[in-house]
Amino acid sequence: MRAPLGDLLDRFRRTAGVPAAAADDLRSELAPVFAALEEIDAAAAAVGARAAARARERLAQAHEQASSVEAGWHARADRARARAGAERRRLAEEEARAIIAAAEQEAARVEARGRERIGRLAGEVAACVREWSL
Repeated sequence: MRAPLGDLLDRFRRTAGVPAAAADDLRSELAPVFAALEEIDAAAAAVGARAAARARERLAQAHEQASSVEAGWHARADRARARAGAERRRLAEEEARAIIAAAEQEAARVEARGRERIGRLAGEVAACVREWSL
């Protein structure tokens, strides 16, 4: 069984940083420390990989949500354009009806004025013809 990492590191806490048993083989003394560090490094890599995977998942979710929001706003804009187009058509039709009504009134006025003038002019022409025929 390995000694706890803290126990091994306590041996290096002297001011000079030299292990207490300097004569012992450093390789065999530090092997458990490096093994523990490798385990910590592997655990840190696993945590990093899980964090990266979670970040990718969240980014994908955010992209999906953004696409959904964008589609909603596009649909809303399409509906607004359709309403605006319908309103423009309604106003144009209303304006066209007003123009037609005004034109019909003007035509009726011109026709009435023409009848009035034709009657008067016909009378003048008839009078001239009578004068010339006598």
